[in-house]
Amino acid sequence: MKRRRARSSTAAALAGLTFAGSIIFSLTAIAPSAQAAEGDITEFVVPTTGSVPDGITAAPDGNLWFAERLGNKIGRVTPTGLFTEFPVPTANSEPLALVVGPDGNLWFTEFKGNKIGRITLSGAISEFAIPTIDARPHGITVGPDGNLWFTELNADKIARITLTGDVAEYPIPTSKSWPSIITSGPDGNLWFGEWKGNKIGRITMSGVVTEFPTPSPGSQPHGITVGPDGNLWFTEFGSSGMARITTAGVITEFPIPTANSKPAFVAAGADGNLWFTEYNGERIGKITTSGVITEYTIPGAGGPVGRTAPSSSLGGTPVSLLFTCEIRPEWLQNPGWPSCAGPACPIGIAAGPDGNLWFTEFRGSKVGRITDSPVSVATLAPRAGPPGTVVQVSGSGFGSFEQVQLTFVDSQKGPTALGTAMTDGGGRFAAQINIPTDATKGRQRVLIEGAISRLRAGEVFRVTS
Repeated sequence: MKRRRARSSTAAALAGLTFAGSIIFSLTAIAPSAQAAEGDITEFVVPTTGSVPDGITAAPDGNLWFAERLGNKIGRVTPTGLFTEFPVPTANSEPLALVVGPDGNLWFTEFKGNKIGRITLSGAISEFAIPTIDARPHGITVGPDGNLWFTELNADKIARITLTGDVAEYPIPTSKSWPSIITSGPDGNLWFGEWKGNKIGRITMSGVVTEFPTPSPGSQPHGITVGPDGNLWFTEFGSSGMARITTAGVITEFPIPTANSKPAFVAAGADGNLWFTEYNGERIGKITTSGVITEYTIPGAGGPVGRTAPSSSLGGTPVSLLFTCEIRPEWLQNPGWPSCAGPACPIGIAAGPDGNLWFTEFRGSKVGRITDSPVSVATLAPRAGPPGTVVQVSGSGFGSFEQVQLTFVDSQKGPTALGTAMTDGGGRFAAQINIPTDATKGRQRVLIEGAISRLRAGEVFRVTS
């Protein structure tokens, strides 16, 4: 097991706060390190105190968007740590999970509001009521049919909502199964965890549900995503393990080194590994597709409850601040979740547009970034031809929802811009380019560079006569 000392960076901003009930916060700002290494962690304080951030995802605007459970807001944070928050119209709705829809907007679940919300990239919110009362919508994803699919934790149903807001619901065979996170599988079906049912569920586009029991009793499968190996990977919150399930339903489990770590969410990284949050372990974990696990400790893990880390995007020298604010006791609770041991309680995680992983701290009310070591690759088809040849370019290992620049680099005439492409949520893209009509004969290069991550990949194209 490998552990790296995580580093907090940037300085903190101080704002006046007034609430009922009192707690002392000690806040220390540390100057940023010169160069980040894999596993280095930076934390950014969410402006709304006690916001309880949960689900997080990258979006086509190059930012990260996240749900604030008790803040009752949808938050947006830039890769440099600048926040904007948008209040949800329904009071006490507890937004939980969110995903980029096929329309380019963010769609999210309202756990207590019993609605599905939609927010544009400019912050305009619409809400759609769910037919079943107190369904407790939890996870949400985009289906292969172009609709949004979500879980109803309290109703034991999987539901589909169209882009116009029409909802259809499908019952799960297991009663009190608590369907949690849901994802679109490589087989054209939706896959989800059953937290209390201790099963992984699969639902077809026509609503047929198949369930696969997990080997470990009390495993409480929660987060789930597609891995680079074409399998589904999920967290086992109750048994503190990671697991893999094939599309045929074969499950393999991998114990996490830290006991009682309670992994919550999982996301595929640009490095070809899976990254997950350890809700009770105060760590971010990484697992390879062969099952090798590495853990990285969050700064201040094991420190006093109420510790705040450096905030957002201010620079400067180390400084120490001490201030007093007042917090409602319920803000230190975990609505809908068991208690956790530390001050952070990391929960949501997603690949960012910068090629790193971003996560939320449920109890710490922060958004964190952990440095990844992605390997960007590109392929050309064909790889040779005369000037003017139409070439299909594909690539992976870039930032999530990141614009990439495609350039033809001629050894004699220099670079020629060929256009841009947008990566998907997994950092992949496909585009078509034309080799310049005046290209020099011989071995030339096509270069791809991420606009945010600055990650690069290059491939040789042989220009023939």
